[in-house]
Amino acid sequence: MTALADHVLAIQNLKARYCAVADSAASDPDGALRAFGSVFLPDVAADYGFEPTVGAEALGRFLCTAIAGNSEWVLHMIHTPMIEIAGETATGDWTVMAHLKRRETGEVDLVRGRYSDEFRLTPEGWRIARVTFTRLT
Repeated sequence: MTALADHVLAIQNLKARYCAVADSAASDPDGALRAFGSVFLPDVAADYGFEPTVGAEALGRFLCTAIAGNSEWVLHMIHTPMIEIAGETATGDWTVMAHLKRRETGEVDLVRGRYSDEFRLTPEGWRIARVTFTRLT
């Protein structure tokens, strides 16, 4: 593989790790909070269509409570990544579908949307610098 392909694959794997950790938050919020540290930059910024969030710890808590906290389980499926790398920064856009089962009602919902992310290369590898989720109705 080329260096560019290696970086693209590393970013795809990072986003897959983000999804796996977010999915685990419904059953293991403490473990998910710890694991988000290997996914986000400390100063990550995020907008999921609610109040914007800044900081890895605050974002991890938001994902574990506001999103996964209301669900028995969550399953993210991301598709068709479009990744552009510019030196030690990159952008990525994904189509996302997430199934989740609500704790209160037992209802299974399907959330559809787009992730538009920014990444930064660190000595530990690529990390998410910004997450933007736009829900499609």
